[in-house]
Amino acid sequence: MSASGQVSFSLSALLGAMGGPVPRERFQDPTIEQTKSGSYFIRPWVDVITKDGIDRRKKTIVLGPETMKQRDVLAAKRRAMETINRASYVIQSQIRFGDLLDEYATRHIKRQGFATQNKYESLIKVHIRPAFEDFQLIEITAKRVQEWLDAKPKSWSTRNDIRNLMSGIFERAIAWKYWQDTNPIEHVTAGRKRLVREKKKLTDDETRKLLAALPGQVRLVAQVALFCTLRISEVLGLKEKSLDWETGEIYVQERLHRGDLDITKNRAAERRVPMGYLADELKKLCMGDPERFVFEIQIPPGKVRPGRKRGICRDDRDLQKHFLRPAAKDVGCYVVGFGWHALRREAVTAFNSALGVTQTMRLAGHSSVSMSAEYTLADRIEQDRAVRERQERLMGETKGEPV
Repeated sequence: MSASGQVSFSLSALLGAMGGPVPRERFQDPTIEQTKSGSYFIRPWVDVITKDGIDRRKKTIVLGPETMKQRDVLAAKRRAMETINRASYVIQSQIRFGDLLDEYATRHIKRQGFATQNKYESLIKVHIRPAFEDFQLIEITAKRVQEWLDAKPKSWSTRNDIRNLMSGIFERAIAWKYWQDTNPIEHVTAGRKRLVREKKKLTDDETRKLLAALPGQVRLVAQVALFCTLRISEVLGLKEKSLDWETGEIYVQERLHRGDLDITKNRAAERRVPMGYLADELKKLCMGDPERFVFEIQIPPGKVRPGRKRGICRDDRDLQKHFLRPAAKDVGCYVVGFGWHALRREAVTAFNSALGVTQTMRLAGHSSVSMSAEYTLADRIEQDRAVRERQERLMGETKGEPV
């Protein structure tokens, strides 16, 4: 039993630990009756989950009003009985969604990477569990979820994450044979995508000033993201063994996310990336220990957290707070939302122009071309240059005159 007194959602419960085997598939053909007002109904036996186990009870199912044609009444009865006669489905559909969430957390979330675990657990705790915990699985319909999602004031990306997670939960339930119908979230959408704020592309001059404003190792961290497309977690997870001096490449195979060291985000993220002219600077940081982290950035005096003996920081939030954001504000290129990921976007934008989207996808470790295209920023200077060149080819130089 769960704390709420409901039957615990587990395979053993479904297989009979509640006091008997799961009811067998059966065939019922109840008589069609009519109420005093003329409405058609049937009263079949239905298996019901109770606190004491599985019980069989008569249930009234309304088929429709007296105005229905006889063939439509028979069709409505047939649809209702096709479900009711599937006893295992009837039992499973009554399981609390909250118990499915517990099962999902135990069997699936714990197998994910550290960042994904945190994301899923937060979405379930803050959004999904409060809204649907006490609903039965059969009550989680596309209409109900869509209306709930549409009413949420959060950003499109948050709504999309919630939608995808709920769909994934039902996909797991289907794979585990806990749910025998289609995924009810399949036709739920996050709505039209609208950016909360436009992602601003840095000019070359702003980029140079930003790099010049950053201290030593922090500047090199920024350069690896800016020129080599690495995620900040991949930069901070670099060990000396990750740097191949013979080929001049960075072998991206691990990432360090806020204290958790793990393999890369996905298979595509494991890749080799040229170091280019950064090789000499990176080599100066190495001390001959293959397992040693390349970057050891000291937090400014007075900013070391209580209880820490050393001021070495490998948390992207602290590095942004103490170094990247202040530097961006000093040189005048800071906008709300600017952070380490913005530098990776700059890299993807530049390489899409130079290499094309397919090669950039491989360089950045994206799993699809569409993701690399999504990361590409609007380069207004290059767009303007391209527009003017095309105008001049077709119409000659206009010298600023209206076309």
